[in-house]
Amino acid sequence: MRCANKAIIRENHPLPTIDQLISNFRKSTIFSKLDILSAFHQIEISESSRHITTFIASKGLYRYKRLMFGISCAPEHFQKILERILLPCDGVVNFIDDIVVFGANESDHNGRLKQVLEVLKHNNVRLNDKKCIFGIKNVTFLGHQLSADGVKPLDKYVKVIDSFRRPDTIEEIQSLLGLVNFVGKWIPNLATITDPIRKLLRLKLGKNSNIAPYWKSEQDRAFQKIKACLNNISTLGFYDPRDKTQVMADASPVGLGAVLIQHDSRGPRIIAYGNKSLTDTEKRYCQTEKEALALVWAVEHFYMYLYGKETFDLITDHKPLEVIFGPHSKPCPRIERWVLRLQSYKYRIVYCTGKSNIADPLSRLCQKSTSVPFEEDVNYIQKVVEYSRPVALPLSDIELASSEDDDFKLVKEGLLSGNWDAKVNGYKVFENELSMHENLLLRGSKIVIPTKLRHRVLEAAHEGHPGIVAMKSRLRTKVWWPKIDRDAELLVKACRGCTLVSAPNPPNPMKRRELPVQAWIDVAVDFLGPLPSGHYLFVIIDYYSRYKEIKVMTSITATETIKILKEIFSRLGNPVTLTADNGKQFACAEFKTFCSEYGIRMYNTIPYWPQQNGEVERQNRDILKRLKISQLEKTDWKDDLLKYLSMYNSTPHSTTGKTPSELFFKRQFRDKIPSLIDFENSQIDSDVRDKDREMKTIGKEVQDRKRKAKENELELGQKVYVKNLVKDNKLTPNFNPVPHTVVGTKGSEINVRNDETGQEFRRNIIHLKKVEGEWKVCDKGEENSDMNGEIEEGEDKMD
Repeated sequence: MRCANKAIIRENHPLPTIDQLISNFRKSTIFSKLDILSAFHQIEISESSRHITTFIASKGLYRYKRLMFGISCAPEHFQKILERILLPCDGVVNFIDDIVVFGANESDHNGRLKQVLEVLKHNNVRLNDKKCIFGIKNVTFLGHQLSADGVKPLDKYVKVIDSFRRPDTIEEIQSLLGLVNFVGKWIPNLATITDPIRKLLRLKLGKNSNIAPYWKSEQDRAFQKIKACLNNISTLGFYDPRDKTQVMADASPVGLGAVLIQHDSRGPRIIAYGNKSLTDTEKRYCQTEKEALALVWAVEHFYMYLYGKETFDLITDHKPLEVIFGPHSKPCPRIERWVLRLQSYKYRIVYCTGKSNIADPLSRLCQKSTSVPFEEDVNYIQKVVEYSRPVALPLSDIELASSEDDDFKLVKEGLLSGNWDAKVNGYKVFENELSMHENLLLRGSKIVIPTKLRHRVLEAAHEGHPGIVAMKSRLRTKVWWPKIDRDAELLVKACRGCTLVSAPNPPNPMKRRELPVQAWIDVAVDFLGPLPSGHYLFVIIDYYSRYKEIKVMTSITATETIKILKEIFSRLGNPVTLTADNGKQFACAEFKTFCSEYGIRMYNTIPYWPQQNGEVERQNRDILKRLKISQLEKTDWKDDLLKYLSMYNSTPHSTTGKTPSELFFKRQFRDKIPSLIDFENSQIDSDVRDKDREMKTIGKEVQDRKRKAKENELELGQKVYVKNLVKDNKLTPNFNPVPHTVVGTKGSEINVRNDETGQEFRRNIIHLKKVEGEWKVCDKGEENSDMNGEIEEGEDKMD
């Protein structure tokens, strides 16, 4: 609710203070204290507001139907509702869920108590029997003790100083004097009182030096007098809810200390003290956890002063807590649990230097005795471990491997001492999220897997052959270790099954063909068909002008194709180059002999890669569109084809900006559209070339980005899988499982040889998939051999 609380408007109903309620207890001698069971949950949230409490659980989204702990306005709402319920009753006051019934004598008290219980029953308010106290002479309420003698503050808030032990080191003396100086304006003759102790500071001893040999009776008398002065400050215990409030907290290796401070026009004043000695378990917390514990404990210790307050400052001398207690942090589970306990308070974390933190002596000089733990979190940590560990990996194996892992030993030392070895820098950046439970290392709610077991976890996570993204997501929900994403990616890439059925390589960046120097230098040919009539269309196009001709054929043998080309060449001349696909008529010896005879260089595109002859393929698409229109309108498709050719050759091309006829014949075709034709032979070549280069560059950038193109990284001798371009059935893998060897590369054109048959193929880069090789974990070779099985000498690992 931390983020939701920023948008929730607080109820305009201030909580009462002891100063407002104290007059109600006059002449009272008998008291009863009632506690409401699960107080906030007895208030129903309106249907329109329940969505604010939505939270995510393992089985989906849930929301509260009852008022929950953590909503910032909950205390004011509950106080307002309960005050209205108890309005008809006499001799009763409440603060949130604590109700005090009082009377001048027993009969007066019992009558009021009976009325209160009846009103609560009528309004369906349930009480907690275990916490209700009836007919007692004194009772604690709002940090004060109520009795027939009157009202006085609780001893735990003002007598903490009495439990101070004698300082043992120079550092502890400095800490004590820092607290004394803070309240020095209320202590007369402060310099005289503290002088015997200050003498020890002039001995120039080390901070951790033992001062017992120098501690004499005069120092002891000064120490006792300082304690008496601190407990008898005139303003101690006076609390005003309208003044600025601060809570200073600090943690030492042995205890926690806290001071509640308020500021008015006269300056700061101390309201209450608090300290707590740490248990043996709490002493083993890292320093960040101890400092966080000090803040949470301090707020709950001064609960009566802070609950429902608009805002207050939490002051700490540990800089990381400013981020850890922020709304976007991801601390370890223990600290995260503590932060959630404070979500109903509105506070601001403020960092100050250790020298100005007056809570320091309260944490250092507390009595070193057994103490009640702040919380019992073993069960929670155990649940995290049980639910987070992989099912196929026993917890005992993880604990054993963790205890033997050298990196984990360095991490544990770093968490406890704050001194991190350079070998574990991968862990240090997450130090605020790491914690130890027995021999297990946790990051948040995830188990950190030791090095020796990481390959087993990766193999378990790859069951079912998830992809890289899915496998990373699967691992992140339960486990973690440095560079886990990289290890998961390497394992998936090395999986032979995943590689053979995966998507092909991305294409190489597009390479635009340079515009020929003039028309009819470079031409391209292709067949379109067969059409429903049994005819084929033979398309020939000039790369310079984009001029094209279409011939209708019934037979597409090499002999018939050569006849058509001879007829075209007799009118237009022989081109320098001719580009075609790998059709039988273009790949046979007869056609090659024809090209050699006419002095034409023949270029065949890569098999199954029509984009290499993209110009003519693009024209085929336009032709096919006109044929479909002709069939729908039931017109003569041959006549429509001639009309299309006349339109096309007299229309400016989108790339060159000139008509194909103008570039090819140096004139414009005369068609049905009237125009004033310029018969002058103008110099248009340079303009065309610049326009062509500009449009192709723009198209290349767009297409390369769209297709995620990148340069070919295959080298001679590397092993690849070749794409199955003809599939027998739906279950045929995308790639042939037989490895091939790269024997030649030229841009995106790759020549490969089948390792079994020796047959060579020419393919585009997208038809190939690199054989990545087996993934190796960061363990020693012996461990890899145990896990993966022996590999016979000389055997191809990928086979």
